Amino acid sequence: MPRTSSDALAGLVVWLLAGAFLWWTRLPGRWRRAAALLTSGGGLIALILAINTEGVREASTVGFLLGTPYVTEQASASASLPYYLLTGIGLLLGTAALAVADDTAARLGRHWLATAITLSLLLTAIRFTLEKAAAPRAWTWAAGITFLAPLVGAFFAMNLREQGKGFRQLAGALLVYAYAARGAVAALMLVASKEGLGSHYDVSSLIRVQHPLTGRVHEFVPGSLAQILSLGLIPQLVVWPLYTLLAGLLGGGIAWTLLGSVAPPRSARITRAIAPAPAREDR
Repeated sequence: MPRTSSDALAGLVVWLLAGAFLWWTRLPGRWRRAAALLTSGGGLIALILAINTEGVREASTVGFLLGTPYVTEQASASASLPYYLLTGIGLLLGTAALAVADDTAARLGRHWLATAITLSLLLTAIRFTLEKAAAPRAWTWAAGITFLAPLVGAFFAMNLREQGKGFRQLAGALLVYAYAARGAVAALMLVASKEGLGSHYDVSSLIRVQHPLTGRVHEFVPGSLAQILSLGLIPQLVVWPLYTLLAGLLGGGIAWTLLGSVAPPRSARITRAIAPAPAREDR
């Protein structure tokens, strides 16, 4: 949860950017190109900040076990490194988006589930890199995928509504998304913990952990299978997919409620458009 106004602001910015990523293919061509140029412009601003930032920065990597925060590493890096990272991301995404033709964007828009999974994988990679670059806590917190679930649920609901599908299909899509996104995090935690890569994905430093519900203290051998299973794989593959499903359904339900008051699904509009007009009765 955000603890400062900077956390909340960074989270809001990333949430808006994530929404733009998800809905990007549905924008008119000129708006897509404008968004791509803005993304590249953001990368150039980050480059200017990087050039004017000197010194070394130290930051702790913070994760959560069932709501309990823990620190796994004190990272140290050049203070300009996080800005250079944002420069690369902004220029890469902006250039790639400008190169996408309108017909290609339309085809990509039909793969909405893959789009959401790709977004989550990108954010996971970005957060890991930011933590290794000793980025501010607000940045790394905002780059997490936890708060994507309601947004992804709304995105799925909109696409399924246009296909004339409902709750069951939404739940199924959210489960696929949850296990793809959290499965990637679990794999990263496994590798990071076994190899001692640092970041909050590396749980090898947590040798004494108090369970937040029972109060019982568990002791682990660093890098052991029991440690990685208990602190990494089981939460990521059991607890977090359930959260993603419930939060996604909440977001999808809100989206359906709002969309229902605006316009009928596309399938209904098409059906109504091609339905023959009733014959007049002769009088």
